[in-house]
Amino acid sequence: MQYPTIVALLALPLLPIISVAQKKTDKANVKWGPDLTAKENGVFDEVIGDAGNSTFLLVRVKKEVHIQRMEGLKAAWQKPVELKVDKKDLTLEHIVLSQGNVLVFASYYDKKENENKLFVSTYAQADFKPASVLRPIGSIPAEKSSNAGSFNVTTSPDKSKVLVHIVPPREKDADQRSRIEMYDAAMQPLWAQEFALPYNDDEFKLESQRVDNDGSVVVLGVKYAVKQEKRELKRASKATYEYHLLVYRAESPTPQDKVISVPEKFLQDMTISLAETGDILCAGLYGNKNSFSVRGAFFLKLDRQSKQIKHADYKEFGDDFITMYMKEKDAEKAKKKAERKGEEMEMPEYTLHDIIHRDDGGAVLLAEQYYLVVSTTTMSTGNGGTTTVTNYHYYYNDVLVINIDPQGNIEWATKVPKRQHSVNDLGRYSSFAVDVKGSNIYMVFNDTGENLFLKPGDKVKQFSLTGKDALVVLATIGASGNTSREALFSPDRRDVILRPKDCVELSDKTMFIYASRKNDYRFGQIVFD
Repeated sequence: MQYPTIVALLALPLLPIISVAQKKTDKANVKWGPDLTAKENGVFDEVIGDAGNSTFLLVRVKKEVHIQRMEGLKAAWQKPVELKVDKKDLTLEHIVLSQGNVLVFASYYDKKENENKLFVSTYAQADFKPASVLRPIGSIPAEKSSNAGSFNVTTSPDKSKVLVHIVPPREKDADQRSRIEMYDAAMQPLWAQEFALPYNDDEFKLESQRVDNDGSVVVLGVKYAVKQEKRELKRASKATYEYHLLVYRAESPTPQDKVISVPEKFLQDMTISLAETGDILCAGLYGNKNSFSVRGAFFLKLDRQSKQIKHADYKEFGDDFITMYMKEKDAEKAKKKAERKGEEMEMPEYTLHDIIHRDDGGAVLLAEQYYLVVSTTTMSTGNGGTTTVTNYHYYYNDVLVINIDPQGNIEWATKVPKRQHSVNDLGRYSSFAVDVKGSNIYMVFNDTGENLFLKPGDKVKQFSLTGKDALVVLATIGASGNTSREALFSPDRRDVILRPKDCVELSDKTMFIYASRKNDYRFGQIVFD
């Protein structure tokens, strides 16, 4: 399921107070709910979303899936979800909120019929009263459960439309096919259409999709060059791929296909969003020499009807920005290396987060330096055999913050430094949570107290989950891009560590949080000034 924005906090054994003196920030306050236990209340899984003054959570009680509605920091109700049809267990696919309803999607692979089947249950948000339970709405012919296709579910910004995108199993050298089914908020069908693209599965990769309030579907994808075309582009030092914007509508079996190009630049990554003004917003990062390094950021506004670029702005990152928070000798080494090659300095690849819309019509783009390293070690055993150990190293480092004004121009870019490395935990305690309120951008993440007073040129220390100076940091980025860092909690709460990938910014600009301590846990909210 896609991540809206909760902060989940996990407690460690009590840690010594950090050696760097730092009082709790006065820019945020935390409100806590009552103590709860996993045995009596279930195990928290994730935040589904919020509607009105209520927040909906996914909770697991033994082997059952429950949905809990929170009013403030108290549970209004917690009720089980049916995931069984004809005594057969179904796999939970998605839970989404539509206007007034909670929609639960689950699937079952039928070996006898060679079909992957999709079911939906519709419950009222007010009291979880079922309107329908596990009715079939789609299926995919599939000969193997390992290649059974997929069901993607997305809602429109106003929650009035629900898209079920049915993608069949991958077929080598076959044109990419899919089926789009559009429903209203109560899961009553509006339109359905089979679509085929003139690209096969090996050439085209779907990056993201958005449902408009009018029921049309906007898809961002990457078309890769193949064979001779790819060789020719490489020889010409051009990108071997291009971004496509596809628009699916009820009245046409062929999607509108528009190439998004940025002249003489390698698009490193891109994301899209549908603005309330009617435009399609595209933002991302680019490189000047290849697709795996970053030299700047771009922001585009596309006309909703024609898909033509009506406004474009670019910001190149200077050498000082690229070497910010490098040690002086490392910065000099990087500059000399680029000079020897006769190239510009560039930063490594970043991963984009969604575009955040500001209340004034502007936007914020966030990108994080993330990479995974897999290490395999083979060792001899005492009996003459061997054993192999594979470890997964997760790295989540600096965050780029790019601010766009209401006219679509990039006002400034800044870098929030951090170093997070963990092994075999899916990076559960890494990354960051964000909340945009007024002119401020609030970023929350796990760090070491030694980084609280970082200046450009200082070495950034690596966060350790078991380190004696681990703490939750609040980084505040102001209206002009200036950044300050403070401890989020007071010293008596510095044994709390967050799980930022489970973060949810609520519609009232607060963060819903979960914190565990030994055998109990509590929900809370962070209120930013």
